[in-house]
Amino acid sequence: MNMQKPSEINQLIGQFLALQEQWEDTPGRFDWEALKALAVAGASAYNEGNGPSFQILTIDGMRHGEFHARFLEYSLEAGFDPFKLALSASGRGLVPVFGHEALAESAGDNPWSARMLASLHSLARRRFDTEFAASAHSKADLEHTMLYCRDSIPQDVLQKMAAVANTLA
Repeated sequence: MNMQKPSEINQLIGQFLALQEQWEDTPGRFDWEALKALAVAGASAYNEGNGPSFQILTIDGMRHGEFHARFLEYSLEAGFDPFKLALSASGRGLVPVFGHEALAESAGDNPWSARMLASLHSLARRRFDTEFAASAHSKADLEHTMLYCRDSIPQDVLQKMAAVANTLA
């Protein structure tokens, strides 16, 4: 994994904000390829040890629209793992690289947020239900993922993950 420097993350955020402003000003003429290129550039920018990830900084707490939904879609296509956990800035604990709780809360009254959450539910179902290999995860890894990412994992999949975690040492 590449360690990102704060200045690199700040550049990505600056580009994101500039693109968001362009989209807000002229949504009909927006260059979606520019947003896709930024999503690809930021897909692996987890910024461990230097603060939260690029994705949480750009999506968490926003009033989501098509711009944000496409950014998440492009990020996922580029390999961004929203279920990854990173070391906190202090190095003393884990933090999610994506704002699962905030997205789930927004999904209650925002159709774009609901669409984004549905994408994460689908990914979680593929990752932890149909393609799940218990041997690839430790009990602690599963428990941390269930704790920090639970809002983006369907309930039935969480139950299966908990059952597997209980069988691991």
